[in-house]
Amino acid sequence: MAKFENKLVIITGAGSGIGRATAKRFAAQGARVIVSDLNPDTAKDTVDQIAALGGAAFPYAVNVSDVTAMENFAASVHDAHGAPAVVVNNAGFTTAGPFLKHTVQDWDRIMGVNFWGVVHGSRLFGRQMIESGGGGRILNVTSPAAVLPIPLSTAYCTSKAAAQMFTECLRLEFAGTGVGVTAVLPAFINTGFYPNAQVVETEGKSVERGKNISVLAAQLIARSPETVARNIVRIAGRNPAIAPTPFESRLACTSGRVSPAGARLAARMMDIDGLVGMVDRVLPTALVQRLEDAAARAVAKS
Repeated sequence: MAKFENKLVIITGAGSGIGRATAKRFAAQGARVIVSDLNPDTAKDTVDQIAALGGAAFPYAVNVSDVTAMENFAASVHDAHGAPAVVVNNAGFTTAGPFLKHTVQDWDRIMGVNFWGVVHGSRLFGRQMIESGGGGRILNVTSPAAVLPIPLSTAYCTSKAAAQMFTECLRLEFAGTGVGVTAVLPAFINTGFYPNAQVVETEGKSVERGKNISVLAAQLIARSPETVARNIVRIAGRNPAIAPTPFESRLACTSGRVSPAGARLAARMMDIDGLVGMVDRVLPTALVQRLEDAAARAVAKS
């Protein structure tokens, strides 16, 4: 699996961010890439970028949380292109806000994408891989949030923890079939993830301000999606069980597993209301306003 020339690679959530960068990286390795995304326009844009570089890619619009849509997608891809060699279940999104402000519909949506999307992709394409006899790799994109609690992100952390445990169990179950299963845990990456976060709080502005600051910080200090894409291609060739990436993610995941109590203590210190209040107390009003303006511009550009 070290070479991907003419191999079929399927990537969900490939219309932007890590998914798009990963699609371009596999295409550069000679793979035929299935670019799937909820938004057909962004999927086509990714395919056009790959084609401009001389690669082969095919756009599909699909809602990964819809089992019927995913079954039709898997059947269509198989009929047109055959069984995949690599599947990257990357599609995901986040919410931000207090647990009690989340509705059942909010929970259904985030679990549908972040957990059930991973299950559907692994089940449908994993079956194709095994039945083809050619083996393959399934890479499920989870998060350090699977092992680290984050304030005002209960739904997101829960969905990623479920996807993480599913992936670790599936690796054991698929052992001996020729299909390797890996959990990829990216963090500190500058993507469209934070701008697209669903803010569910209706009272106060702390969560919205926290989101804006996260976008600004991502643009200033986070790594590019290409960093993760490069590592995902390597991971597909090596087949590890768990792959936090980049180094900052490995550090965060290790600390969460080694000292859960320490991780919970650190999480309490990340309380949005407390952090925003501290910024307001410590920094001059004029500087706070400039930061707010910069954060708003960062969101607008994302």
